[in-house]
Amino acid sequence: MFYWVLLILLVNGIVAFVYTAMTTTDPSATWGMFATAYIYFVGITQTGIVFSAMMRIAKSKWGLYFGRLGEILTFSFIPVSIVMFIAIYCGGLEHLFYWAAPDATAHGPISPWLNKDFFLWRHIITTGLFYLISFWYFSAARSEEKGGRLGTYSGGLNALAAFVMFFYVWANTNMAWDFGMMIIRHWESTIFAGYFWVGNIFACAPLLYIMSFKFITRRPGRHIETSLLDPLGKFFMGFTLTWIYMFWSQHVVTWYADLPNRTAPLIKQTIGAFQPTFMAMLLFVFIVPFIALLFRKIKLNYVTLYAVGVIILAGIWFNRYLMVVPVFADGTKPVFATWMGLSLLVAGFAAMYLSVACYRRLFPGVTVTTFDLATGAKLLEDTDEHDILIN
Repeated sequence: MFYWVLLILLVNGIVAFVYTAMTTTDPSATWGMFATAYIYFVGITQTGIVFSAMMRIAKSKWGLYFGRLGEILTFSFIPVSIVMFIAIYCGGLEHLFYWAAPDATAHGPISPWLNKDFFLWRHIITTGLFYLISFWYFSAARSEEKGGRLGTYSGGLNALAAFVMFFYVWANTNMAWDFGMMIIRHWESTIFAGYFWVGNIFACAPLLYIMSFKFITRRPGRHIETSLLDPLGKFFMGFTLTWIYMFWSQHVVTWYADLPNRTAPLIKQTIGAFQPTFMAMLLFVFIVPFIALLFRKIKLNYVTLYAVGVIILAGIWFNRYLMVVPVFADGTKPVFATWMGLSLLVAGFAAMYLSVACYRRLFPGVTVTTFDLATGAKLLEDTDEHDILIN
């Protein structure tokens, strides 16, 4: 019944978007919401395997509990990300990018970078290389679990993990440039790409924690152990501070130049009808998590940490919304708080859960359990053994 409900929500999101795009006289804001969903869900799902790579390089044993689920999340969402990109390229390009419009050159010459064919191929190449190196890393890690020759902290897997992160940064920098900067005429920022993918990493960790309640089994009546909650809460706090640093760096550089073409898009995100969303973003991404995670009782309680995770995910969604939609909407009409806007958000989460469920059904040999790679012992989440290994 759970998956049938998810399927209905997914279909509802598709129908809501298609109907709105076809019946609206100017569908630019509608496509802006679709682009928001694209960069939000593709960004955080691609980060799943990056989380695993980060935990491996950091030699983190607690991170192994969530690492395999992150890897599965990345690969299972590939078909959805391809469909969404094809929809944008075939139907939304002229609505989203001023340089793709038929009269684009009327306002002056266009850079060779802003080209439909180049847009297509740079996304295919950067994203394709990321998924290829990720699959190599994923296969090598599974080979290790089955007794392969690659060791835990050997140069082989660590090098692959580093390459995963390198190609991730490359692919997400390209996504940030195209869907964050190239939708605005003459707007650029040197820190924007880092600001974007730090937000993805920040959102991915609570997503994996929330999804673990569904996909990582435990004994009936048992909850996730404090030996996992404590470092996870510290991870949340670390990226809360990292995100606000990147947010400040992004804005202070722009304000320092004080050029109207650079400050105007940021001002528009903070005034009028977008002001409540901007305040909610700061509240959800920084203020609430920072204050909440100061208290050890909140970090060590699986329910309160779950709530903090949901708040962080909502805050990053608001961040992506403000990144795209104000370019195409003046704020006089609601875009997010509509049937279409809410349906797209819910449909994205439904697609993630359904993707992981289908992946597990199609590839039952790929488990979501992990291993203590330092000793070669299996890390069983439904026994007390993993408490010993983690500690």
